[in-house]
Amino acid sequence: MLLRHAMLALSGDTIPAMNKNSTSVALILSSLFTVGAMLPASAADPRLPADKPTLIVAIAVDQFSAGIFDQYRGRYEAGLRRMIDAGVVFPNGYQSHAATETCPGHSTLLTGKHPSGTGIIANEWLGADGKPMYCLYDAGTTVPGRPAEPRGPANLRTSTLGEWLKAQNPASKVVAVSGKDRGAINMAGHNPDAVFWWDDELGFNTYVPPGADANQRLEPVKALNDSITRRWKKQLPTWKPLDASCARLNSYVTYDNTWNVHHHVPADWKRANPDKPFRDDKAFKRWVRASPTVDELTLELATSLLNRYKLGRGGAPDLLAISLSATDYIGHRYGNEGPEMCDQMAHLDQNLGAFFKTLDAAKVRYVVVLSADHGGLDAAERVRLKGFPAERMTADVADEVNKHLGVNAFAYLSYGLYFLPTPALTPEERQKLSDSAVKFLNQQPYVTQAFAKADILKLQVRPGVPPDEMRLEERFAESVDPQRSADILIAFKPYSTLDHVDSNGFYIAGHGTPWNYDRRVPIVFWRPGLPGYEQYLPIETVDIAPTLAGLVGVAHPPVDGRCIDLDSSAANTCSH
Repeated sequence: MLLRHAMLALSGDTIPAMNKNSTSVALILSSLFTVGAMLPASAADPRLPADKPTLIVAIAVDQFSAGIFDQYRGRYEAGLRRMIDAGVVFPNGYQSHAATETCPGHSTLLTGKHPSGTGIIANEWLGADGKPMYCLYDAGTTVPGRPAEPRGPANLRTSTLGEWLKAQNPASKVVAVSGKDRGAINMAGHNPDAVFWWDDELGFNTYVPPGADANQRLEPVKALNDSITRRWKKQLPTWKPLDASCARLNSYVTYDNTWNVHHHVPADWKRANPDKPFRDDKAFKRWVRASPTVDELTLELATSLLNRYKLGRGGAPDLLAISLSATDYIGHRYGNEGPEMCDQMAHLDQNLGAFFKTLDAAKVRYVVVLSADHGGLDAAERVRLKGFPAERMTADVADEVNKHLGVNAFAYLSYGLYFLPTPALTPEERQKLSDSAVKFLNQQPYVTQAFAKADILKLQVRPGVPPDEMRLEERFAESVDPQRSADILIAFKPYSTLDHVDSNGFYIAGHGTPWNYDRRVPIVFWRPGLPGYEQYLPIETVDIAPTLAGLVGVAHPPVDGRCIDLDSSAANTCSH
């Protein structure tokens, strides 16, 4: 019975006679990791065959759309060039769901499941109290220095590749690092050996489970955090241009008819409070995030942890998950069609090249997969200058709907309308309001189609439909959850920028739509000695985890994705 409960916990299926909350799942997984006699026969021998990787390196580049990958593909010279020239390249990968945000996108990469299965349906949703809840809010943990911001994997309803590795062999180690908590935690899953993310004021941080010691949890990053502080006290980091040709994209652009941005590299910034410590300087912190610096720090930490935990040097396969956030911050702050993104691509390529050389020097058998949590669109004003009917959203959707209905029933959050807590409404009244709101939205010029959650929950995605051929409602079906999703799901017109420019011009462009420029991402596998090939037909990010599991020969629960054979010969990397 214990094993049955454990495998149900791993798959995210219903666990009989138990509450499927984070505590019970964690206990089940913990028990699973200790019952080696009940595991598949392949777990009896802890040594991996000589042809199996001992280290999986999973890299997510936040907001790395397939369009940007294609645009700069011919100019990569280092790490990305290595992967393209000798790897297995799928230029048409898909985050096939509609919720193209960071949290749901990262949740698909190493679980093999769509957001409808992971439970991570948006960056935030309304909690039971009717207030916005962050996707990784976890009341059972603490975050050092952030008492009001508990973070953890409690909301992740399924297991990850790292958990599958540990279930088959408890000696496997799982380490994750990122510029964002939602990048690291979603890829690490439950009970990793280490998980860290960048904190503007505190350096790299982590969460502390009940009973754990905060100092011990932070000890692996203490030396690096201290080093960063010393270095930056002497000299603040700079953005050194790497690709001189990016200057051709230098320009002034007016956003939202109010904010003028001079696009050039290095990007401008000015200390708001030069007399205060740099960690208190908001302008500096915003600049660091939207520059190659945050990726460089993340890879520096990944290298440190690679050595500290001796990843790939044992008999069991280890996982190092890395989420690089700079591309996303740069895309939001400057858009993705200017000189800033152009030069960021050169930095990304060079930084990955240096990191791969570190992996080479470690002399471990490793495999790398690189993909993204979502794509993105350039700011509407610049898209329109280049010939497309792009617009920046000006409508207050919730306000317009509530005025039409004559009630204050809805709030707008994460690209959907949620019913506010209205206990006085009968189910019939709620249904009537919902139907009226959907009808009203479908008459608005800024909406392609709106759906009621109840209707999307009834929908079955057609088996075997390619991700690029999915109907709009099928994309939403892969994102929907009965409890967490908005009551009304909205597909705005293509080429819409959904947010206003904020007061400091930090956010001029974004993502979050069900359109292919937000859904399409590259997926590239690379392993020393494995002949590469390219396949332009689409695959999905949910295929990554089962493909890697097949490569190292680890069993896994049912998932939404499929194992992709990475060997172009008669051999099959999915056979084990």
